[in-house]
This record gives sequence, C-alpha cells and structure tokens, in this order.
Amino acid sequence: MYTLITPSNRYASRLPHLRDCVVYKLVTPRLAPARLGQYLLDLGPGGGGRAPEPEPYEHFLFGLEGSTALHLGDGEERALTAGGFAYLPPGATFALDGGPAQLLWIKRRYEPWPGLAPPGPVLGHRDAATVDDVGVPGLRRRELLPADDPAFDFTMSLLAFDPGVALDRTEIHDEEHGLFMTAGTGIYVLGSDHRPVRRGDFIYMAPYCPQTFVATGTEPAEYLLYKDVFRDGF
Repeated sequence: MYTLITPSNRYASRLPHLRDCVVYKLVTPRLAPARLGQYLLDLGPGGGGRAPEPEPYEHFLFGLEGSTALHLGDGEERALTAGGFAYLPPGATFALDGGPAQLLWIKRRYEPWPGLAPPGPVLGHRDAATVDDVGVPGLRRRELLPADDPAFDFTMSLLAFDPGVALDRTEIHDEEHGLFMTAGTGIYVLGSDHRPVRRGDFIYMAPYCPQTFVATGTEPAEYLLYKDVFRDGF
C-alpha cells in the first residue's frame, strides 16, 4: 500500500499552536498502518509557535526554503535554513519563530528498547553529512542521523541520482517509508504502478510495498527518506 501526495492534490490545514502557518499533513497514524506524522509547514514572516506535547514524541525538522529560528528547551537558538536539520529526542521541547520558511516536520512516538537509553539531540546541515558509496554509479547517499546507532529508531537519508540512474533492485521490506522529493524528476515503481514524481511530491510506503526508482529528466533527482529501523515491529 502507498499514498502519493503532490502539490496539486495536497490539502491546506492548520494546527492550533502554529500561528501564520499553513500545514500540509502528508501522513499521520490515521492512515493505517503508518506510525509517524509527517507535515510540510509553510511559515509566514510572523509564523511559529511552541510544540505543545514534549513527550513521548521525538521530532525531526528539515529546512527546505527560507529560514526560521529554532528555539530549544535549554535556551539554545539556531537558525534553521535550507538544508539544516534537527533531531529532538522524546521529552525535548522546541519552538519555531518567524519566516518565511518551508520545512518538513516528522513526529513519532519513540520506541524504547531494553538496555538502550534514548539518543540525544542532533543538529546539523546536509552539506556536512558524509556522502556514502552505495555501490551504484551515479547514486549518492547522505545519512543525516547515525545509521549504526540502535538507540535511534529511525533514519533520515538523502538519496541523489544522476539522470537515468536507478536503484539496483526492487525492494520489499518490513520498514515503512516517508519520502519527499527535494529535487528533480523520476519514476517511482510501487507494486505494479509506475508513478511520475517531481520536486515537492510525497510518498508514504507501507511495510512490504514493492518499490524501486529511476531518475528522469536532465537534472539530478533527490529525495529525503524516512525509514524506521532497529526495532522488530511488535
């Protein structure tokens, strides 16, 4: 099962704690079996607000356009600009202040594991992330969160494809995905469907949805990919 949301069919909504902000609910747990919320936020010049529920949720914020001030619960302030990101563990509080800015916000209930403490906050920028060799010429991957640390229960990856480059297999796995196209165009194969996608499109892929991708057009294609990891699904 999958859902494709594009700029032409997504629906503008709002949340009470965010002023001067258009909220696009790309996926929430109301779409079974999704276990995450992923929102696209369009903040106006005076937009922002404080997240009202600090626990047991964890959060990931990724800047797409513009800039907003990210206030952390310990008093630290960061400018969240295009390509900047922040992971905030369960129990953390944060606020956004000012725009204009467009950003992605992922929210999910943290899944603890016996003997593992929750991870700490992570703040960074995509340009500082290491580019990994994944064994496919023309395909580059950046991991924004530590992919080898089992304290984290999800990863956030940037995958960039040169024109004509494709994933080297059709994948079928237990992990769910939230995928946001950050650049370019391509064809996403989802089960028996071939779906053209471009910058600004979003796909939710449920567990065990067959999937693969090929970049089209003359410019590189890129997407930001959420995947739940290091947990057994129970």
